[in-house]
Amino acid sequence: MNTELSIKCKRKIRAVTFDAYGTLFNIEGLHSRATELILQHNSFAADAASFHRLWDEHTDELIKTDKFDKLWNVFDRALDMTFRDFGFQGKRKPGDLEIWLRLIENCSIYPDAPLVVETAAQHFKTALISNTDNHELSVALARCELRFNAVVTSENARAYKPSPEIFQQAADILECRPEEILHVGDSYNADVVGAKNFGAAAVWLNRKKARVPNQAVQPDHQIERLGEVLDIIKTYLPAEIAPRSFGKLKN
Repeated sequence: MNTELSIKCKRKIRAVTFDAYGTLFNIEGLHSRATELILQHNSFAADAASFHRLWDEHTDELIKTDKFDKLWNVFDRALDMTFRDFGFQGKRKPGDLEIWLRLIENCSIYPDAPLVVETAAQHFKTALISNTDNHELSVALARCELRFNAVVTSENARAYKPSPEIFQQAADILECRPEEILHVGDSYNADVVGAKNFGAAAVWLNRKKARVPNQAVQPDHQIERLGEVLDIIKTYLPAEIAPRSFGKLKN
């Protein structure tokens, strides 16, 4: 774990915010699997990995446009574009995108997510900040029973991370200034760059041990397991609180 103590010592954290998918919710391999099933559903033979990669690229392109649209509309349009680029001559069969939606709705949470969220909530305000629509996130939250002081989606904010608007909406609900927020997420661009440009501290959950991009924006903390967030949270607590509250939570 890499921690910049000089940054930490200058901050008084009042809230911890979390990304949803890829951070608390395990979606590893789900989009690839959805791509394979969608191609099968449409009886279209194509290299699934290449199709998946281009679908992601088109999705990112559409998200970056000035006109906001809900995420599942973006996925749908990007899927149309990808089929077109692959020379698909037929019509997409009804229900193909719902294959991806059902996988997302039924994804599991990481085993250490409940403890991390619950522990953070004992000492700070908490929020979930996610690039997603309301429906599928509400389904996932109802199933896993994670609780937050605020849940902000791109649909709520009409903006996607790394845009500051979505972080600002969470800050407004939590009644915190940007510098009083510690944000945890697995996407370097959406979570680290987004949080840092907003003025919050950023924890990069780097499960795949990727290299830190050579950018001016760097995470304040870098971890490989979600549970390591507990060690970081502890550093932001007054000394008289931390040992008593955290002594029995660490493995």
